[in-house]
Amino acid sequence: MRPTALCASLLTAATRSLALTTTTTPYTRLVSSSTKMVDYRELTNQLVTKMKQEDDLRNKAYDRSWELNAALIRVEMAHEEVLSSPDKKELISTLEKEEETLDELFRETALSPAYYNNIVHNPSGDDEITTIHERAPRRGNIDYKMESYARYKAVRHYLNDGLLLSPNAPCFSGARNILTDEEYLGGACIGLCHDLSKIAVSRASNAMSDPTAVQFVQDARDTVSNILQELLEFDWRNSPLRRKYDSTKYALKQLETVMYELSVAGALGGHSLKSEEEGGPKKKRIKVDDENNSDEKDEGKDAEMETSALDTFKQEIAEVKERMDHRDKLRETLIKTSRDSQKAAKNSIFAMHRGNTKSAVQLLLDCENCVRNDLLPIVKEEPTLRGGSFSNVLEEYVEGKLFYCWLHGNGGEESGDSNDNNNDKPAGKILTFDEITLPITVDEYIGGLCDLTGEIGRFAVARGTVRDKESVKICLETSKNIYMAIRMAGKLPGNINKKMNPLKNSIEKMERILYEQSLMEMAGRKFQSSMEEGGFDAED
Repeated sequence: MRPTALCASLLTAATRSLALTTTTTPYTRLVSSSTKMVDYRELTNQLVTKMKQEDDLRNKAYDRSWELNAALIRVEMAHEEVLSSPDKKELISTLEKEEETLDELFRETALSPAYYNNIVHNPSGDDEITTIHERAPRRGNIDYKMESYARYKAVRHYLNDGLLLSPNAPCFSGARNILTDEEYLGGACIGLCHDLSKIAVSRASNAMSDPTAVQFVQDARDTVSNILQELLEFDWRNSPLRRKYDSTKYALKQLETVMYELSVAGALGGHSLKSEEEGGPKKKRIKVDDENNSDEKDEGKDAEMETSALDTFKQEIAEVKERMDHRDKLRETLIKTSRDSQKAAKNSIFAMHRGNTKSAVQLLLDCENCVRNDLLPIVKEEPTLRGGSFSNVLEEYVEGKLFYCWLHGNGGEESGDSNDNNNDKPAGKILTFDEITLPITVDEYIGGLCDLTGEIGRFAVARGTVRDKESVKICLETSKNIYMAIRMAGKLPGNINKKMNPLKNSIEKMERILYEQSLMEMAGRKFQSSMEEGGFDAED
């Protein structure tokens, strides 16, 4: 693809997507005069259409997130009304309806394919919409709302039954799990600890009138201590859960402080230190009769049930830890392997600048084989690893692939028979999104396209040193067209915006090279230009 045609085709789609008037826009007149516009219309449609689809899905996920948040607030307000109103029958009925609506909304969200980023599933046909990986990441910030839902259910379950909520509880079960392990730990464990510390402070403020307040604070302290003890076994690394886990010890510290303050204030064993004459509760006596022995047996059964529930919770947390440990091993393997793959792609670009085409082709092939055989199987097993290191590898590969085809076209790619690029003018071909054989995203393609201009700038410096003005013109034309095309493509991802300034600087340096070439022609003598002294920065 020639650079002019690339810019023309991208500008056409961007103009249509922004609903600009085609009869008055100068870019449209430029496009309409291009004879190669039709050849590259498909590239334009692909990029703009895919970007629009991603935006629509993302916005839909954020809209659903607001709905989930509103449903949670309604349920919490209904609980407050039940607690504060003397007439509870109608309010309890309203609360039950709100909770049913809440459960149904979250279950529907968890089962809907539209709210997942299905980035490792690349089939053809309708399956692209309906088949979702069980570990596919959620779109927008729905994962935070799922965590809030787990937190709410865990708190209500603890207040009603005095027990911790299992990750396999009926409210979390379905055709696919409502929660991920990370959401359960963040909401039903860590979030519960913080809520218990807040509720304990509220209950402790009524310890004079509430004989169960101190016992509740004690139980809450023990519960948070047990949860923290289990969480200590996890290797959190630098995940978002690490910061949440670090805050759990402060919840335990607050509960211990409340217990100490209650003891100092005179609250003991669930009672304030009022005397019986002042209307305070009676002191506990040693139980010696048969009736008291029966009560002791009942208390023993309750304690036994609580111990059994705690053992079950510990076993379930251990299963969660085992799954997360396996994912950590996958992550470590992917990061280490990604280094080799990314290094091969970088070295292929260096080889192209040196004119070593055979080595460049082999290094690109090594990178592609590493991605297909070593990295993709890991990402397909754990789609949450699709970003980060793996995405960086693909972006580097796209940059190398685009640079090779811009230099040599498609000819000689497999055999490496292309001539030294220091002796030939660049072919000027730019691969389309669909011509990249690896499963990349639009963001990775556009990122590689931006980085391509830096390599084109370095090539322009090399051609300028041998007074190849025509090749420098091609470099400048390509970079300008890419720059204008990206600017007109509409809303860009955040990681692309930060690449625009280096791209612009690269264009300005190439313009300076052409200016100095023209001065040399006019003066009829040779002199060392500034581009030989400075060259291009690494960020360009």
